Amino acid sequence: MIKVESRESRVESILSRLLRILQSSLPLGRVGVGVVLVALLLESCERRPLEVYYHGIAQVRINMDWQTYFGETPTGMTMLLAKDGDAVTTSRISNNVHTQVFQLEPATYKLIVFNQTVDEFGSMRFENLNSHNDAAARATSITTRYTRAWDRGAVYMADPELIGCAVDTITITEEMIEDYYTFVDYRQRGNVPDTAQFVFDEVVNPMITHLRARIYVKGYDNMRSVEASITGMADGFYMSRVDRTVESGTMLLDSWTATPNGSENTGWITTEISTFGMPFGKEKKDDRLPEDNVLTLAFLLKDGTVKTFEYNVGKIMKYETKSGDALTKAEVLRDIIVEIILDDPIDSPDLPDVDPDSKNASGFDAHVDDWEDGGTIEVGF
Repeated sequence: MIKVESRESRVESILSRLLRILQSSLPLGRVGVGVVLVALLLESCERRPLEVYYHGIAQVRINMDWQTYFGETPTGMTMLLAKDGDAVTTSRISNNVHTQVFQLEPATYKLIVFNQTVDEFGSMRFENLNSHNDAAARATSITTRYTRAWDRGAVYMADPELIGCAVDTITITEEMIEDYYTFVDYRQRGNVPDTAQFVFDEVVNPMITHLRARIYVKGYDNMRSVEASITGMADGFYMSRVDRTVESGTMLLDSWTATPNGSENTGWITTEISTFGMPFGKEKKDDRLPEDNVLTLAFLLKDGTVKTFEYNVGKIMKYETKSGDALTKAEVLRDIIVEIILDDPIDSPDLPDVDPDSKNASGFDAHVDDWEDGGTIEVGF
């Protein structure tokens, strides 16, 4: 900004010079004094600018679309901006989830937006939020459940809460704002000049998918309750890349519904949980081995005994897409299901006939209440 000299000091300087001239012994006369006065005023105007110079900046308005794919409007959001590199230079948390305005200098900015704040998620933790490329959400472990005899020592990932991200790159160049270099009268320098205004519309994509299991059960009438686990599910995702993590973990399937199949002593059990999907590199069935995903089913029978079944389902699991696979881009991950169906001719669970004891004579219990009854029912093998 150029230095500005006030009008008062400039006038004072001119009068002082005139006084010195008039007090000199040089006889100028009335016309001569006028000429000198005009010359001094012109010189003063040329040497003392009357305007303040503002460098151009861009006013960037970011509009958020939560409804199209994410499906709900959150109560808050977090925005991360990385200027000219990977390091996050600006972090903003706001309850205004529809529009945010930034004053940005010419540079390249990488943007991440996600719903809520990191402290509002109990099912995941956040890592490397100071890095645009490596910022990640990872699953936390379930700590409120004791393992049973059938899954002794297992550690389960929590079902992820709904989280969505928008990712973009915003480039502001000198050429984009060159018409907004502004000269402002020095008397108005307290007023902010107009800046270049640019609008970016961001669409938020959900970063979770769902796992649905549908199991055909023979000997259905002998079943009281069921729990299960599935290995090989991604333990998180990278927020800017949308890629799932390579690392995987085990998830608990403990809330089932059951539907009998007439009088044939057969039926279906089904469950659905939220997940991060398949690990990076395993989105396509052809890239998975059968043993990459192991489904373990543990049935509590009506006589109080437990019957377990184990299935290598890496090749059975599929996404609800035309190809049965998923890519790593959010456009393909929207609202799809990873599905497991165990049915004939697969060797689906076949429960043995048992004589129910008096305590366990009731029908199927989808919530496995007795399994969580502090050991009142023996579930060991």
